[in-house]
Amino acid sequence: MAIGWMDNLDEADTFFKTRLNNSSWTVLGGDERTAALTTAYNRIRYCSDYSIPASPTIAQKAKLKDAQCEMAIYMATHLADEDRRKGLQIQGVTHAGIVEENYDKDWLDKLPIPPIVDSILEDFKTAVDFGLIDIDRDEEESVDTDATDV
Repeated sequence: MAIGWMDNLDEADTFFKTRLNNSSWTVLGGDERTAALTTAYNRIRYCSDYSIPASPTIAQKAKLKDAQCEMAIYMATHLADEDRRKGLQIQGVTHAGIVEENYDKDWLDKLPIPPIVDSILEDFKTAVDFGLIDIDRDEEESVDTDATDV
């Protein structure tokens, strides 16, 4: 049975056999592995930083599978800590703990994507929209002139 972009759980297990530091994966049972892959798929699929095609090419699907596996091991390793930190942020905490963690309030509504996953998904990043307009400059105007008054 397919799990996100992975054809089945065995395909993910094959990926992790060749990955260094895979113990966060190997200690999981089958249901937990499926949950990690499903959660990873959802985080990537619904992240507004990426535009994922509904029907990826073979090359795109290979990248998506790698990203899904890397995200799954991140989730297996760090999701509980991430949930605790996000819980504090939601309550308005900006500074906490013995190690004096500081939480950026601009990150309250953002979910972390590990750098390796972001690199794998480079080709899927959404472009930042911007536009260009031609602006005429009046050399007689002062730099202090309010443009809205013109």
